[in-house]
Amino acid sequence: MNVLIGYDGTESADQALRYALRTFATNDALQVHVLFVESIPYVNGEFGVLPVPYDTEKNRELLAKADQICQEYHVKPTLQSEIGVPADVILDTANKLHAELIVLGAHNKGALERLLLGSVSEAVTRRAHCSVLVVR
Repeated sequence: MNVLIGYDGTESADQALRYALRTFATNDALQVHVLFVESIPYVNGEFGVLPVPYDTEKNRELLAKADQICQEYHVKPTLQSEIGVPADVILDTANKLHAELIVLGAHNKGALERLLLGSVSEAVTRRAHCSVLVVR
């Protein structure tokens, strides 16, 4: 089974990762891909909207944490960090990997925040070519 796990280092992402590993780790053909997507940060400046450099050290630390969790279940994942719109990057990566399942953690956003910012899990669920598991 080819599984893509969206991971952002939050408690809900940890829970989703652990749930997927507990559920599928006994599958000998399991391939786990852990993906961290850094949203493109922007700041309004004198010359318009400018991209802000992202923290590559933070990205490495998050993926190292995910790798450590996978090792607890004797699973060797592929780890990937990308920059972009999280839902779009997750969907593109799932297509490239021919993922059979996408696993995401559920965040507890309020109605206004969901309306203004949208929900990654909701967008992925609506547009994915494969099954999506949202873990609470």
